Amino acid sequence: MRNLILSTCLALASFFGLVNTVAAEGLTLDGPPKVAMLYISPTNDGGWTQAFEEARQRLEDDLDIKIQYVESVPETASAIRPAVERFIQRGANIIIGTAFGYSDTFMSLSEDYPDVAFLNGSGTTNGPNLLSFYGRTYESQYLCGMAAGAASETGKLGFVAANPFGQVNWTINAYAMGAREINPDATVTVVYTGAWNDPSKERSATKALIDQAPMSSASTWTPPPRSWSPRKTASTALAITGISVSLHRKPLSARPSGSGTAS
Repeated sequence: MRNLILSTCLALASFFGLVNTVAAEGLTLDGPPKVAMLYISPTNDGGWTQAFEEARQRLEDDLDIKIQYVESVPETASAIRPAVERFIQRGANIIIGTAFGYSDTFMSLSEDYPDVAFLNGSGTTNGPNLLSFYGRTYESQYLCGMAAGAASETGKLGFVAANPFGQVNWTINAYAMGAREINPDATVTVVYTGAWNDPSKERSATKALIDQAPMSSASTWTPPPRSWSPRKTASTALAITGISVSLHRKPLSARPSGSGTAS
């Protein structure tokens, strides 16, 4: 997740850098930057959105600006568009999204508001005033795979992932490559939950991996179930390697209802 925070900072900084450039080289903001962010889940989810929230706080300190935000915005146009338009009505001229599923709506919004800069973490759409960006998450997963390959006695590894998209699959592939760097015979069994943040499904998928074979390691692409902890099976120990530091990060404290959100 540290790569994600850095990517957010760099992506935003790159847009700030466009303020004094000519229009032919990129978008020129009309006035000082006023930033707003949309989060797909709560800011204290212990993983994806929390990383963006930490980036937002860091940017406020480093750039001496105030960044508005709203959390738990679903990946539907009916939820995304009103939230973005409220921010624009309040004067925001840089909108940052944080979800793959925001891609098409952000593309439409960028066309409707050509004087507003749009950025989207893990997005797939781009335009004159829209930039999608992402961190090199495969790097940390390669190291997680190496650790799992070294720790495993059987070479049978498990991976609980959210959705079979490119940004997810490259982390799975990197995990497998890292494991095989240590153990060329290592195998990785993948279970997709179909949800970005569903502790119940994640717990069930992890348990299923353990029960179907003597898995000696498992990794998750989503924040881990809060009630889940590594445990010993009848034949081997389960070590959850996780993604980057998300499995070990202390969740942020819950904020007062409505704090910092667009209403």
